[in-house]
Amino acid sequence: MQKGVFQHKAFFSNVSLYGNVKSMEYYPKDITESIAGVYVYTLTPGEEITGKYKLTIVTTYYTSKGKEKIIFWEEKLVERSGDLENGMIVEAISFDLNEINKRTTEVTEGLGIKRLSRDIKIIVQVSAKGKVNGKEVNEKFEQTINMVIDSGNGLIYFTNEEVKTKKNLVDREVKTNFLSVLGKPTSVSTAKKAFPILALLSALPIFGMVYTAKANGAKDGLEDLKRYIIKGIPNKVDKKITLATEEDLRKTFDLIDKPIMHYQEGDNDVYAIVDDGIVYEYRRDLEES
Repeated sequence: MQKGVFQHKAFFSNVSLYGNVKSMEYYPKDITESIAGVYVYTLTPGEEITGKYKLTIVTTYYTSKGKEKIIFWEEKLVERSGDLENGMIVEAISFDLNEINKRTTEVTEGLGIKRLSRDIKIIVQVSAKGKVNGKEVNEKFEQTINMVIDSGNGLIYFTNEEVKTKKNLVDREVKTNFLSVLGKPTSVSTAKKAFPILALLSALPIFGMVYTAKANGAKDGLEDLKRYIIKGIPNKVDKKITLATEEDLRKTFDLIDKPIMHYQEGDNDVYAIVDDGIVYEYRRDLEES
């Protein structure tokens, strides 16, 4: 996770209400003499993180023409750069409102434009690299904090003071499941494609035991699953879950989407679905089948 936060407080000329200094979301413009704060950037975990950063404070003087913004003058108040330390930056920032207002007057008079607007921005750019939990990372981060001095409502405030970005580092593992079909190991993905085709070929007895005996009998309730049923017995199973009804078997197949193995054990017809070491098993008496 990367996070950038600017925390600030103001110093006031009138101490009767707020005292000399106070941290607030909105500061009254006319009694605020200066604002001081600390900008902190962190990349977590950051023990093996190195990189570079650049912090710039820019004042832009402009006028508006409809929706168009016409910039007349732009100057940098602060420009700093440095290295990350354990994925971290700590920079002190201060604004002297008297100096800012004085400079605004100078620029306005120099340009000869009375209605001149002003933007003050803190721009932070970070390039970080290193290892997080053994994985190589190469991350970029940028944050622009706006200092708004609003003469209309008499307030000073900041926008976009906190930014967070998150990135998940994921290990992907592909595991191929195998079924024993006609005595040979076959991957599940291959089986799902092959079995519907093989079912159409009467020369192969894969489905013979499942359907031949039922051809002239009553509907067994599993007609819709015929082409997904294969002859086989699960092996290397860690856990067994018993399914009570045919509908439970049908729902389990829909959720897991793997072939249904069919075999006989004692007086039972057994239908089984294997998923990651767990067998979901539905049994019914041979007489019912």
